[in-house]
Amino acid sequence: MNKQFRRFFGRDEEEGQALILFAILMLALLFAVGLAIDAGQLYTAKRTEQEAADAAAFAGAVVIYQSASPCNATCQSAAIAAARTDAATNGYGSGACAAATPGVCTDAATATTVEVNYPPLSGAYVGNMKHVEVIITRQVKTSLVPAEAVFNPVRARGVAGSEPLNNGYAIMALNRGGIARGFWNAPNGSIALHGGGILVNSTDGDAAENDQTDSSKFKIDAPYPLDVTGQATGPWFTIPVNSGHAQVGDPFAGFPKPYVCAPPPPCSPVTPVYNSLPAPSGGVTTLDPGIYKVLIKGTGNETFFMNPGIYILEAGLDTSGNGIVTGNNVFIYNTYTTYPLNPGLTPTCSDVNLTGNGALTFTATTTLPYANLLFYQDPACTNDFQIGGNGTFTGTGSIYLPAAPFVLDGNNATLIGSQLIAQTVQIQNGNITINYDPTTTAQPILPRLAE
Repeated sequence: MNKQFRRFFGRDEEEGQALILFAILMLALLFAVGLAIDAGQLYTAKRTEQEAADAAAFAGAVVIYQSASPCNATCQSAAIAAARTDAATNGYGSGACAAATPGVCTDAATATTVEVNYPPLSGAYVGNMKHVEVIITRQVKTSLVPAEAVFNPVRARGVAGSEPLNNGYAIMALNRGGIARGFWNAPNGSIALHGGGILVNSTDGDAAENDQTDSSKFKIDAPYPLDVTGQATGPWFTIPVNSGHAQVGDPFAGFPKPYVCAPPPPCSPVTPVYNSLPAPSGGVTTLDPGIYKVLIKGTGNETFFMNPGIYILEAGLDTSGNGIVTGNNVFIYNTYTTYPLNPGLTPTCSDVNLTGNGALTFTATTTLPYANLLFYQDPACTNDFQIGGNGTFTGTGSIYLPAAPFVLDGNNATLIGSQLIAQTVQIQNGNITINYDPTTTAQPILPRLAE
């Protein structure tokens, strides 16, 4: 009987060995569970800290972005304070440090250090005055070995900056509705684009239309495409056509208007105000920066020269009658007659009229915040920007018409520029050449995460 019992149930001493093995196994399982719990805690802490560090750095970058001039000492303190305040809002305080304190601050109560460096002290943006670095470190208490929580520091680092964004389009037709011919090149239109493609936001089945059948008169450098949300019609030759492309936002939406009053600092108001044009000297009328409540137009073959600076046009510009206008390092803002007051429902906007044998030759300002933005028409103004007759517009810098069509229609009308952004683009008769280069076109400066 005992022999049979042992055969089925084992020896008494083997039962003790099984209990020991079972206990060891349970300890291993508990250890594995503990490790899993600890790893989960550390992962969660890392993810939470990373989100807080990124958000804090972004908050500092927003302050830099909102500065209309290079970030001075006041701006720098504000950027650091914004980063620390945002980190504290997310549960990572800086202890007794003042909000604008640079470098490392420690909150002993939560075993947390928050380091804010402007400019960054590590990574790809060391010394870059457009970026903020935030490093958060917290000692995380784990469940498995609570007494050794001090040996579990979790660190997260975020870098954000106010950086230029290169969108890569030589021509952008911004209208997001179902408009036909958001971009249109007629049979007599000639296009040559270098360094960038075309974007058309229209959703129409005829959103982008090319009626030019001569491939030598419709050229876009490879590999730049036509990106169109709707459909493209007509011959596009070897140009890649990406139909159904996601709509792209206005790259300069919210771009600051030039100040003519006293906004919150920093502010550099545009002055003075001109109600009449100066007398010409030697056949040349020299204009200085300011607000022009008078139409800039000569009586015949007059030549205008614009000195460097910001020009706010409330009565427009007319080069009909062989007028010639030149200017270097300028920014031209075409707006309504009562600017900067509210435009109301029916603002009175004047045209930029380039007809006859008129010629405009400009280079854009290189001064922030309008660096490489040559011409900006107020969003309240829907007047066409039209080049007709034998008019020519030659300039470096971006032409930006957020609410207006661009129309090229003349015997030999010509646009030579760096970038064209408008609600719609129509080349009915004439020649357009765009040499897109990020170094000579406006780049929207936007706050965003960098590292």
